[in-house]
Amino acid sequence: MARHRYIGLVIFSLLTLGMSGCASATGTPVATETPTETPTDMYQSEILLANNELEEEFLQIALASCAQTQTKSLIVVDSGASASEATYFRPGEDLLNPENSFTDGPLGDRIANRYTEFLPRLFDPCLLEQQAAYADDPNAPLLEHSVVKVSPFRYVWSQHHGGANLESLNYDVTDGLISQYSTDDNQIFTEVGYTEFEGDVANFFIEYYGY
Repeated sequence: MARHRYIGLVIFSLLTLGMSGCASATGTPVATETPTETPTDMYQSEILLANNELEEEFLQIALASCAQTQTKSLIVVDSGASASEATYFRPGEDLLNPENSFTDGPLGDRIANRYTEFLPRLFDPCLLEQQAAYADDPNAPLLEHSVVKVSPFRYVWSQHHGGANLESLNYDVTDGLISQYSTDDNQIFTEVGYTEFEGDVANFFIEYYGY
């Protein structure tokens, strides 16, 4: 899975055709219209997936949230109908390293490898933005997405997850960072926290992994 890639700025420009005229046989000017392309306003952003202000607004929040995990310990609490489990991450670039996370189960048991093959869905928009940096076609079906803002603090982000249809997830925002994501029916939701890697959190890793 691709990770940290630099985001480039792609700017499109359109050529404008000039008007041309011709004269009649008697020397009387006769106006001849040549079709002229009207420049199309293309949304310009350093965020490759951003096609409008709303998409940029949400993606700025998503990218800032992912960036927090570089220096802060990420905590995700996955909750279902009857139980929840908390996963703690060591800050850094490789959160998929088996020794960079551990999970406390609903009964206080440690669950190994909860997030070692895939990242929490907090990272979905960030990973799609990274894929856009490598795509030859900025309109490739793989990069299809949409954003809807349903309240001042909730966005619905949709993208593909291997299927033909877009899959949607609600993202709630607190203080400019994603603080929860959930399914439409709110039966499955995940709370998100970012904390300094010190104290009890750091000691958990020393206890569990020895460093």
